[in-house]
Amino acid sequence: MPCLLLHGLAGSPFEMRPLAVALEADGFTVDAAPLPGHGGDLAAYLASGYEQWRTAALARYRDLCRQGPVWLAGYSLGGLLALEICVAAARGELPPPAGLLALAVPLYFRKWHPYFYAAPQFRFLRWRARLRPCVPLLPRSAAARAVAPWQGHETVYYLPHFVELEAAQRRLRPELGRLTPPLCIVQLRHDVCCHPWNSTYLLRHWGGEEVRLCLLRTRSPHGGHLPTTHCESRERVAALAVDFARQCLARAQAAARSADTVSRE
Repeated sequence: MPCLLLHGLAGSPFEMRPLAVALEADGFTVDAAPLPGHGGDLAAYLASGYEQWRTAALARYRDLCRQGPVWLAGYSLGGLLALEICVAAARGELPPPAGLLALAVPLYFRKWHPYFYAAPQFRFLRWRARLRPCVPLLPRSAAARAVAPWQGHETVYYLPHFVELEAAQRRLRPELGRLTPPLCIVQLRHDVCCHPWNSTYLLRHWGGEEVRLCLLRTRSPHGGHLPTTHCESRERVAALAVDFARQCLARAQAAARSADTVSRE
């Protein structure tokens, strides 16, 4: 079964490598190519945008569907793009995915809610994006790199990208009730970029019955938004991915056998 792995904003396929290695070792074929503007120079990243990423994700999924049912895994931005694929499938524009592994997917950056805290960078986002769209950042500390390795454009915060993501969030949230593929949600409890409340929101509003939520605890204060590479969670997340993909494959094979039996009758 082909697997489409979609990485996060400003990042690279490095974020999904632990999953890709585990899935390939278990016999799955994996597409974990970089999104447009990612994995290259800064100018290309700044020139890219959500519609370009969405178009590329849909095209890659459509190509993989020629091989049979496709299993999806999306991290952060990649999770939103995976939801775009599920929405297109619900509308009959694409074949439905065999399953979706949603990793730290932000459906809200900010919300008036007693248990929701918004990271400072998301406050007054539209206003700040107009005044100072490109914000320089200090490189990650050695401790953060050791605990949760990451590769991407880490010295710049391009706020217009987050404005685009907020627009996508508003558009996708009302569609969740229509989405029915098997869903496994994974997030670290100390994620300060994407509040874990997002995962419980996705769980409550998903339209399908086969839903699982895994909120993982870690001791280190670093790397809360990197469940796939965090040294305390990456092996467990990779194992969850393989187990879930196996379940989805078995379900897809059973459905194919049932359909073949009906067609013969």
